[in-house]
Amino acid sequence: MADPTEQKPTDAAPPASPSSPASPAGPSNPASTDSPADPSRRAFLRRAGVGAAGLAVGASGGAATLAVATAHPPEFEPLARRHAPGFDHVVVVMFENRSFDNMLGWLYTAEEKSAAEFDGLAQGNYSNPGPDGEPIEAYVYDGPTDRVMQSPQPDPGEHFSHVNTQLFNTVDPPGNAFIRQYGQLDPYNRPADGTKATNQGFVTDFIINFRLTKGREPTPAEYRQAMGSFDPKMMPVLSTLAREFSVYDHWHAAVPSQTFCNRLFFHASTSHGFVTNHGGDSYYKWINGPNAPTIFNRLEEAGIPWRVYYDGSQLVSLTGMLHAPALQQYWKSNFREMAQFREDAENGNLPAYSFIEPRMVFNHNDMHPPWGSTVGETEVKLPDGTMLPVYNSALSDVRSGDAFVGEIYDAIRTSKSRKGSNAMNTALVITFDEHGGTYDHVAPPKTTPPDSRGPGEMGFAFDRLGLRVPTIVVTAYTAKNTVIHDEMHHGSVINTLSRLHGLRPLTRRDDEANPIFNAVNLLEPRQPYTWPKPVPLYRSSNPEESPKSSLQHHRTRRLTAPAEGTTGLLLARFNPGSKVPTTYGEAYDALMEHGIGLFGTLDGRR
Repeated sequence: MADPTEQKPTDAAPPASPSSPASPAGPSNPASTDSPADPSRRAFLRRAGVGAAGLAVGASGGAATLAVATAHPPEFEPLARRHAPGFDHVVVVMFENRSFDNMLGWLYTAEEKSAAEFDGLAQGNYSNPGPDGEPIEAYVYDGPTDRVMQSPQPDPGEHFSHVNTQLFNTVDPPGNAFIRQYGQLDPYNRPADGTKATNQGFVTDFIINFRLTKGREPTPAEYRQAMGSFDPKMMPVLSTLAREFSVYDHWHAAVPSQTFCNRLFFHASTSHGFVTNHGGDSYYKWINGPNAPTIFNRLEEAGIPWRVYYDGSQLVSLTGMLHAPALQQYWKSNFREMAQFREDAENGNLPAYSFIEPRMVFNHNDMHPPWGSTVGETEVKLPDGTMLPVYNSALSDVRSGDAFVGEIYDAIRTSKSRKGSNAMNTALVITFDEHGGTYDHVAPPKTTPPDSRGPGEMGFAFDRLGLRVPTIVVTAYTAKNTVIHDEMHHGSVINTLSRLHGLRPLTRRDDEANPIFNAVNLLEPRQPYTWPKPVPLYRSSNPEESPKSSLQHHRTRRLTAPAEGTTGLLLARFNPGSKVPTTYGEAYDALMEHGIGLFGTLDGRR
């Protein structure tokens, strides 16, 4: 295998996806006016699979097609076509802890698409054994709406050992079924070498995790949640975009484990051998980790603009903290609040690469399942007679995440700048970091380790991917109802950006990944006025939407894992040895003391 750090010649042809024609690429300068007769231009067109007429192809399972022309409204002036089908700007938003089946498994009925056309739940019969061997079938969440939208409860296991049980239905040693008493012991439920994953242990692990979280055995109705998922009508924005543009039914997380290692892989193509968020030496392993390059560093070195957009209410960026050794020097210059994203999209100023973080601390809309020993609230009486609500768990409502998808999509859909970025030349990627313990029926495939260092934390060799996660790509050159079956993973965006801009790969993992050019399958673009305008179900806000004003009432609410992790990283960097926040009030205090002024906010504001 070639050394992944070796500079690739920029005229190397992007390899075709396994079931697709050659991938469409584009030069980093969208305003290029070179004619096809120009030798360099002709060479580019040949490399990208583009003929003299500007043909570019990409969708899995078929050739490029021509969109039917639609008369535009008199008040709408169509945007100019890109010089060739494709995109110049990539926007990624990454949510938390949901599997493909959990969010999109019921996207198409068996009558709409066969198993060969869409690998979903309606295309087969899927179940897991219950504690007595009885089959627990995959189903759509039922019950009161608010309870459904906060499912599953409690938060399923996402640690490496839990995922081993989910995939292989192994509990080794047997004491790992009783974590409260014994902790997690080596070999952390790893199967014997050569064992094939069956995905038959989700109910088993849900019961183990329920026992750990609640301190009792679950009822059949409670452990049935392990096999639940959302109906498309419950997630109108996400499901509409998946049907109206392209959805990947084989996009896998990088690691069969937690958030931090998967988010690190997404931009660094490695997790430095780690598979836990804060095992061993806690959060210090990330803050004091190797100064490994990221795709952000590669873009910076090449003079290609990039930004990370985060929610201003939490003051700090999880991405910035996770990659602190490599990115701290850019915290002020390249990190901006979400208000800046909306302005950049409107004015055509989106950079070549934008990465968006949902809110993870206050009023979180990251779609993470409920977190804590109890979901719900009680009241306590203060000495002055005031009744104070005490929330024992972070409220988690996927509808707020679906609404956030809609906000980002609308910002791009309505972007009509004649210069720079607009709806015609921007690709929106909607994805999740990991499956978070929620059910998926597809076993993860084998993969290439990022390097030759051998097994890392908990003995994992990084030779198999994580489970499938929902991933949707929206472009003007993507046909409706596109389903892409190519094997994809969290190295695919790095590979895409590297090919677009002539950058060398970071590790072996991203070097061998398939890029997202397979989402481009139209010759004629779909003008934005023809794009769908889905309406989210979410209307109200969580009680802590204004962190300061609601602080007194919600100090004791339990944080989600991403919120704990974000503030834990902050304190590991700026107040070593201090207690990691576990409640809303503790997180607020930590952010106020240590987070103010670390990251950029809005252009023109220091």
